[in-house]
Formats: sequence, C-alpha cells, structure tokens
Amino acid sequence: MSPSETDNSNSATRRALIGAGAATAGLSALGATQSMAQAPKTPRRGGTLRISSGGDPPDFDMHQSSTYLTLFIGAPCYSTLMRVDPADYNRLIPDLAEKADVSADGRTVTFQLRDGVVFHNGMPLTAEDVAYSLERIRNPPKGMVSPRKGLVGNIESVEARGARTVVVRLAHAQADFLFLVSHPGNVIVPKKVAEPLDAQGQGMKRQIIGTGPFRLSQAVDGQIYELTRFDKYFGPAPHLDKIQFFPIKGEVERAAALQGKRIDACFFFTAESVLTTLRKVPGITALRRPTPTYINLIPNVQRKPFDDPRVREALSLAIDRDAFIKTAGPLAGASFHSIGLMPPGSPYSLTQAELRQFSGYDSLPGFGGNVAANRQRAVALLEQAGVPKGFKLVIPTRGDLSVFRDAAINVAAQLKNIGLDATVDVREPASFYAIENKGEFQVVVHSMAMGGSTPDQILGEGYTSYGGRNYGQWKDEALDNLYRQQSRESDPRKRTELIRQFQLAYLKTHYQINLAWVGYGAAHSTAMQGWTATPDFYANMQMGEVWLDA
Repeated sequence: MSPSETDNSNSATRRALIGAGAATAGLSALGATQSMAQAPKTPRRGGTLRISSGGDPPDFDMHQSSTYLTLFIGAPCYSTLMRVDPADYNRLIPDLAEKADVSADGRTVTFQLRDGVVFHNGMPLTAEDVAYSLERIRNPPKGMVSPRKGLVGNIESVEARGARTVVVRLAHAQADFLFLVSHPGNVIVPKKVAEPLDAQGQGMKRQIIGTGPFRLSQAVDGQIYELTRFDKYFGPAPHLDKIQFFPIKGEVERAAALQGKRIDACFFFTAESVLTTLRKVPGITALRRPTPTYINLIPNVQRKPFDDPRVREALSLAIDRDAFIKTAGPLAGASFHSIGLMPPGSPYSLTQAELRQFSGYDSLPGFGGNVAANRQRAVALLEQAGVPKGFKLVIPTRGDLSVFRDAAINVAAQLKNIGLDATVDVREPASFYAIENKGEFQVVVHSMAMGGSTPDQILGEGYTSYGGRNYGQWKDEALDNLYRQQSRESDPRKRTELIRQFQLAYLKTHYQINLAWVGYGAAHSTAMQGWTATPDFYANMQMGEVWLDA
C-alpha cells in the first residue's frame, strides 16, 4: 500500500501531493476516461442491476453515516469533488472538480468546478453548494453526527467565489488533504434543500438529491431501494437503466439469491465458507480483498471503570489475538494483522519489537507471547483498580453482520477469562449506532471501514480526539498535537518518524485496542461488467460504468 511513484498531469497522486510547495492537480475528463477498466466487449445500454445489501440503511444522509448500508445506495446518486481512480486507488480523477490548485505554502486549495452540472431536482450546482457541504461535514448542525469531520478538520475556511470556484483555506499544509476531502462519503448536497432540513433537525435522512449518475426513485424499507438513470448526468451516460437494492440480511441467504439468479451482485461478504462455495459456481466471480478496515475493542472512557488506564490495559491483556483470528476470522473476514495502527503492509508499520512492548500485543501470531501470563496480569490490574470479580459488562453489537456480531461474541468469551461477566446485546444497525453515537455503552467491538489508506485518513478519522470514530469519547491534546505535526510535515523521512512516534504514544493509552484487520468479499454474476474491486471498500461504487452482458 505504498504511495504511487507515478506522476500524471491528468491526475492527483499521493506521491505528487506529499510536498507542500506549489502543486497543481490537473483533473481533466481525459484522466477519467483513460482510467476506466477496458471491458472485453462493447458495453450494452439498458437493463436493471440487482444488488443485495445486508439490511436497511439507518438513513440516507451520507454526511451522517459510517455504514456501507447507506454509502452503497448513496454513492451512485452523489458526486464528490474528486474520486479514487478505479484502476489505481493511489490516484484521484475528476468528479465535480475539473482542477485543484494548491498554493506555494500548501495552505490554499482552489477547486474549479465543472460547468453545467445539475442536481436531480433540476437545480444547478454552484460553489455555494460545495461550500455548504464541506462546512456541514466539519461543523455539523445541532443534532447531527459527522463521523468524518476529522478528515476535514484542518479546514480553516471555505469560500465560494462566483458560481464555479471554491477556495479552501487550511490551518496548515496537509499532504493528504485532496484524498481526505474526496472520501466517497464527503458528497456534495444542494444547500437550498439541506439547509432548511438541517434547521428543522431532520437533515437529509430520508432524501437523496445529488448530481450522480443515478437518482433515488423508490425506497421501501425491508423490501427495495431503487435507483434510476439520471439522464442529465454531467459525465458519460450510465449504461444501466436501473439499480435495485434488496436488503437480505444473512450471508448464506444472499449467496443463495446470487446462485439462484435472483440478484446479480453482492459487494459485502465476510464468511470465508460462503466465498469458497461461490468460487465454485459457474458464472459467478467471487473474491476477497484486504481493505483499510480494522476491528477494535473500544472502551468508553466516560464510563467507570474504563476511565482508569489499568482497566483498559487489562482488556488488551485479556485478548488472545491469534485465537481471535482463528475463531472469528473465518466468519468475520478478520484475516490480517498490522504491526501498529496502520494497515497491514503499510510503509509506516512499526517493528515487531516496538509493538511487543504494549500489553497484549505479544499474542499476535508469531510474536510468542504468553496469553495465560497476560491474563494473570490483567486480573491483578483489575484488582488494583478496584474492579470486583464478576463485574457485569454488556457489549452492544450489530446483529446483521458477523464482522460485528461474531467478533463481539468472541471478545465477550475472552473477557470472561479475566473475571468479567461479559454478555452481548445484539441490535439492529440503527439502534446500535444510536447507542454508540450517544456514548451509551461500556465497551463496543467496532469494525471500522476507512476510505483510503493515507496516514491522515486512518489516523485522523480513527485515532484523534476530534476524529469521527472517537466512540470512546477520550480527550488527549498531546496525541492530537502529535497527529497535527505529522500531518503538516512535508519531508517524507521526517513525517515517517512522526507517524511512528504517534503510534507509539497512542498504543500506550489503550483508548482503542486493535484486534485484527478485515478483508471483505464481493461476488457477482459474470454478466456484470465494468466494475473493478479496489482495496478501498467504499471506492468505485458510483456504478456509472457498469453494464450487463445479458
């Protein structure tokens, strides 16, 4: 997952954006056309693509949601300033922005918008819509949760200049900024629609009005979500007439629907047994891809006794990470380990010796740790902290996904080994997120899918006080300052050392306890053409290039 070494005048690469000096990411329509995967046949126009997801989305508001249930349905309907190149997820290609100019000091980014873009309700896209959308993400209205506000937390101001120019002023130069602002969830919404709804406290929870290749035409919870081709889309005309999403909860049931040709695709499988079966079925393509998604045990530091660092350390010592992989992995897709906080294979990984110094992480496969001795230490720490044996601990979890449910069940069983009476509370997604976002839990086991794999995407969203994934509600200005230092450092060598220092400092706190990294599966009929699976779970889901060869 190292940054691309390629520099292309029609794209923005991670490599090209590392320096804070004068840089121009020229984003032409040519770049988008060249990046598309070459289909073996001439694409056919028409037809309905039938997709199954794992359940109903809790709502349609892309800015408020962190679940794929919302983002998969919303992605074909919305646009972002730029988007990840399906052929190389280390590159950005145009979406709403034709060009992004970065000033000499790296603190001013000027976006030039396409001309003639309209929303699904017929209103023209303006710079005001972009400015409002970015402000909505970084400073959400009262009552709105913004899980990705940390990604754009470096924005100091956003100004609309005329109809097609947006000027973003950053608090400091940030090498990863264009990738952060281009997260697939950071979509552009119409100000004239969203602002009144936000003022009422409703937001865009039941509306989808974007500029994407498809528009929402039907939504019946528990039955179907239907998207229809938007004929005024600014990009190449989408090939499909419609996309239909069917909320089938079980993976075995979704696989049966795919084999029985009731659906054409499912982009979310975790169980290896299901994928193994699908790989043997003629006419079906099934794959697993390592993704920037981690499973963490997260204690709520606002709830006693988890404000005590000894208790959090005890939780980490209790976990046999090798056993977690072997038991929960085949069901939850938890098949990978990282050496530190960054994804497996990252150029920013720690050394094995560095990671072994943190309680519990010596039980990673091949590390040779003594799990029994770790658990004895955990019991002693709990006793020192005054936590009685048999202390009751409830772990809420989503019931629709094994990556949540089975991971939580495994953790609860392991915590019993240190005298905690841990049980699992299985809930529907909307109920689970309501509890988590309000901090109404003791600990959670959360599978967190990130967009991309740059340091600011992973660390900023997942491991800062102000990041959108700070479900444990901790505050630590020293850690936040370390994050800011690495983010603004333009020298790659110095930045690598700062990223190392941040990881070492964070792991001491046990604010989040890393269990494993996930590889998600996808499967589709071979009749579905024009889609490329990227390591970024959320990328390339606009579906405008997809067509049916049948």
